Amino acid sequence: MINYDHVDLDAGAMFFSNALRERICPCCSIGLLAFEHELPTQPLKPGHVQLRWLTAEICPSCGWWHFRQDSEVSLPNYPGKVSRATWWELTHALQSEIDLGETTLPIETLQRHLVKRWEDRTLLSAQQAEDLVASLLQEHHGGQVVRLSANANSADGGIDLYLVAEGGAIRRAVQVKRRITSKAESVKEVRNFVGAMVLERVDHGVFVTTASNFTRVAQAMTAKAAGAKHKLQLDLVDGDRLLEMLRKSNGEKPALLPPQVKPDQEWRDARGQIISGHDLFNGDIREWAGTALRRP
Repeated sequence: MINYDHVDLDAGAMFFSNALRERICPCCSIGLLAFEHELPTQPLKPGHVQLRWLTAEICPSCGWWHFRQDSEVSLPNYPGKVSRATWWELTHALQSEIDLGETTLPIETLQRHLVKRWEDRTLLSAQQAEDLVASLLQEHHGGQVVRLSANANSADGGIDLYLVAEGGAIRRAVQVKRRITSKAESVKEVRNFVGAMVLERVDHGVFVTTASNFTRVAQAMTAKAAGAKHKLQLDLVDGDRLLEMLRKSNGEKPALLPPQVKPDQEWRDARGQIISGHDLFNGDIREWAGTALRRP
């Protein structure tokens, strides 16, 4: 990950001036998305100033942002008239491109990246996909994660992980399938997983795929497993549900926010759409962009 420290425009930094005037990203040279939050105010006395608006312009590609605080100024010589003035500006460059081939990439960094760029899940290694699923399931269900192999590419007999209670009892068997396309997960691997559950005498299993969804035949396996002789409970987690878990996990963690920005603030874009302060700076704002930037 490439990080650039923030630049306070009041300190005389001129590198971004032209880009800001044109409202384009200095890293990607594409248009910035503008969002505004209006602060609560009081009636102004002549000659007084109060902070009124927060404005954020964000690049939908790399996440670079420009943050501005605007004040409302009551003109002393013109009763009832006010003007808007920029009080303070801050720019912050964060390249969201990370090296997914880096084996020591912290899981927190991986989660933060994927919640903004979910399509990059197709670039994950088998080990990274397994690490991601392990972290989310552990947060969701509690307990501990036990890996059957130190190498995610080695043969696992149909089970990758176990979720274990504090006393050591196995609560769930887990199988993780990393897919490099968005095609639906077929029934073949799900059947293999159910067979492994029977052999290992585990009655509750979670099959996770990074594919967007399961085929109808694969989805029907949950009912078949429940009605079989061994009465197995099978949970199917596809890419869409995995993203929901990822968003929930990151939504409960402290957000990286500029000054004056609160997680629950309402921000509006040019079309009047509302987004929270947390999602504005920590989510995938392309969902509000109405652009074709999202890759399949």
